[in-house]
Amino acid sequence: MADLYTSLPDQYLKNAPEIGDPTTYIQKLLLKELPRSDSQQLRHDLKWQFLLDKHQSSQKRKKPIRKKKTFLTRRERKDLNILKLPKSDWDYNSLEGIRKMWRQYMRQNLELAGRAPHCSEQDWANFSAVLAKSELIGSEIKVARSKCPSHVGLTGTVVLETKMTFQIVTQQSQLKIIPKNTSVFEFVLDAMKFTVFGKHIMTKPSERSVKKIKSVMLPDL
Repeated sequence: MADLYTSLPDQYLKNAPEIGDPTTYIQKLLLKELPRSDSQQLRHDLKWQFLLDKHQSSQKRKKPIRKKKTFLTRRERKDLNILKLPKSDWDYNSLEGIRKMWRQYMRQNLELAGRAPHCSEQDWANFSAVLAKSELIGSEIKVARSKCPSHVGLTGTVVLETKMTFQIVTQQSQLKIIPKNTSVFEFVLDAMKFTVFGKHIMTKPSERSVKKIKSVMLPDL
């Protein structure tokens, strides 16, 4: 590639005309030799950059370095005790503030106007989808049915939700872990009672808001 830019030998330069500025000379030559239809676009065409342009290599654009996102692995989260709540020193009454915030959030999220739509009404499909995607941390839930007899009747405030479980603080200020797959839950909002099948919300809370909800889901519990 270096040979492309070496000077011409003297034997070729003896009879060469004085051209002065090379750029001006080339422009005049092109205007003289090209047809009029092509010469009209000459100024625009001369702005093109060619692959062998001597300035091309020195003006290469530097690609920005993308920083790779780093996340904690499951083992690292386990070692740091993230998403692991203490089993003692809970106070059920101190959670009244989060319960109040959740009730206000659900009223706005469901756009309740005094009553929930009936399953035969047109708004029921959209209403049930919004309900299934709603945040449940802070809700007061009750285990209505369960394949584990000791869980039936448990009532408490949800303080942590994972893909497979609810962690609730009962009225006795005890932390209980309830599996979703084998349970049916109930919660009350403004004198309206809702029943939620745990197997239908077995998704990470962060992913449930964007997950497509099936319009027909058959319970088996």
